Amino acid sequence: MLPTMQRRFAEHVYTPERYARFRTALEEAVRCPIEFRVCEAPIFVSHAFRRQLEQAAEEITLQCATARYRALSERAIPEVYRVPNEPQYPLFAVVDFAVVREQDEGWGLRLVELQGFPSLFAYQYFYARLARETYGLEPTWTYTFSNLSDEQYWDILRRAILADCAPEEVVLADYRPEQQKTRPDFTALEHIMGIEAVDICSLRKEGKRLFRWRNGSWIPVRRIFNRAIVDELEEYGACLPFRWTDEIEVEWAGHPNWYFRMSKFALPYLQHPTLPKTYRLSELAEIPDDLSSYVLKPLFSFAGKGVVLQPTKEHLEAIPKQEWPFYILQERIAYAACIYTPVGMNTVELRVMLVWLPEWQRPLPVMALARTGRAALMGVRYNDMPWAGSSGCLFGERDAEEKL
Repeated sequence: MLPTMQRRFAEHVYTPERYARFRTALEEAVRCPIEFRVCEAPIFVSHAFRRQLEQAAEEITLQCATARYRALSERAIPEVYRVPNEPQYPLFAVVDFAVVREQDEGWGLRLVELQGFPSLFAYQYFYARLARETYGLEPTWTYTFSNLSDEQYWDILRRAILADCAPEEVVLADYRPEQQKTRPDFTALEHIMGIEAVDICSLRKEGKRLFRWRNGSWIPVRRIFNRAIVDELEEYGACLPFRWTDEIEVEWAGHPNWYFRMSKFALPYLQHPTLPKTYRLSELAEIPDDLSSYVLKPLFSFAGKGVVLQPTKEHLEAIPKQEWPFYILQERIAYAACIYTPVGMNTVELRVMLVWLPEWQRPLPVMALARTGRAALMGVRYNDMPWAGSSGCLFGERDAEEKL
């Protein structure tokens, strides 16, 4: 982390006018209004710490693809959601870390959660690139992982999302995509790759094929870039034109089974220095006396839904015993107040977004996402306040601070 750079940015680079220009440029780039809070400042990270993020995320993702873990995680997939033809590895993965202070006063990482599911690949690219350009920062500040150039980054995403399909044969499928907060990512991908976001409920099934309506006719779908979240489909009672268990002649760019396998379900079974103590509620021999030192989390939920920060025995007892397998207790993480802002010190979570193409032996970190704020929970919905919300990372060495 580069706290000196964060302060210099806030005090000498940022102005309300520049931020307004940045917001305007960002919405123009993604071709869509942004309905969540966009933080005024990017998160400045050293290349050394960037490498720590890359290594930790890669190691954790690899653990989720071992034969041992795949056998363990069979029970993570509800039978009604078990999709055939699952690949051996997740095509997309994201790993979220909290930034903490270590005992030696250095910066460290603690694993918050992970997902075998794609994230905001297009939006985060434009956030970081335009933050560097609009605020007039040196081009030595980079924004991709693995030293990727812009061209390499987009080539990898095209290979992952399109494979050998034409853009019109691929759909980005979500539930009511025009209403999703992630819509800016969808519209940016449509502009760059030519794939359209469609409501997963609007697809049509004929035999073993899926079709989408386009230009007055039903067009076969060869590949689905899957952004549909099962718990949201359940919450709204969405009616799909197919069953997840159906044998359908379609390729999944992001196989749905990995949403369950690589999830908070994995946390009790991983071994990594960044991992806080985590227990499945159903596997606890006894309830810890110091419950206030833990956080209660449902396995399958996004954006902090259902999280209890200070659980009590009453909270646990209120959960039906048959639902205990779907909750974890995770040791509370002491986030570091490491991000200077003019209105107070922020904490931060850093997300590593990875791609694992079928021909690769290992996953590759490609892009960062950051969430920062002063609320008890880190999601953007909880940090709708100045100098907080959605952010991105710029990477540079310490001496780059002098080039501000």
